[in-house]
Amino acid sequence: MKKLPIKLYDPTFIQKLVFNGEVIVFEKSTFINRIIETTRNHFNKIFGVTLEDFFDDNDNLAFSAKERFFFQLQNKIKKCSEIKANFSNFLKEVGFDTKYVFKDQYSLRYSPKLNGKAFGKLKPTLPHRDTWASNLFDQINFWFPIHKISAGNSIYLVPKYFKKKVENNSKSWSFEKFKKNDDYPSAPYTKINIQDNEKVSFQLDKGNILCFSGHQLHGSLQNKKQRINFETRIIYKSNLNKIIIPKNYDSNSKVVKKNWFRNITTNKYLD
Repeated sequence: MKKLPIKLYDPTFIQKLVFNGEVIVFEKSTFINRIIETTRNHFNKIFGVTLEDFFDDNDNLAFSAKERFFFQLQNKIKKCSEIKANFSNFLKEVGFDTKYVFKDQYSLRYSPKLNGKAFGKLKPTLPHRDTWASNLFDQINFWFPIHKISAGNSIYLVPKYFKKKVENNSKSWSFEKFKKNDDYPSAPYTKINIQDNEKVSFQLDKGNILCFSGHQLHGSLQNKKQRINFETRIIYKSNLNKIIIPKNYDSNSKVVKKNWFRNITTNKYLD
């Protein structure tokens, strides 16, 4: 893991790091903090309680209400102009020229306590590469929680498999089925046995954001606490002649999901 302060970098430097399997933590971004505050404000208005009361079960809400409200929150986040502006500004402050940035939707994921019941469109995931779904190997992921977390209820990555083939169900997984069925997995996954000592997890301070290749094998950790995290993905198209993107070792899907990504400035689809 490489911790980097918030400053201007050459995007090629960032791409080369993550496409070689490195994991970056950008530290203390004002704009990421603003996204967290905006998201929490939306949460308070939709749920009628603070995030802390929600986590402490001081909300008097039935499961069905929580599920309905979280769907509303996820939709609100995707369309929020404040979040869009602040994420664009974060990308600029670390060196990306946003006219070359193509971005997936902004997403929130809720992870319940271990053995708890999840809700929302995105749920805790088994180990997977995002590239098994998108088939775009120059994809960069950004991930951060909207509250304090421990390494035990965070995301985990398995760098050991960055350049190794992993058996998975990408051949049969369907995005169309995922859109129609709330219980269908949000990404293709693997059932290989991953040892705990092979997993790398992260305790992130407020304002820190995790950055890694979409080719990294990763999944959700759960323990005695709940988690809500923010995530999105980008593709940067200005300098691909200068970098080597990860090799496809194991995606068995033939579908390339360029239409998941829109230019952050013009809103045009990736071509």
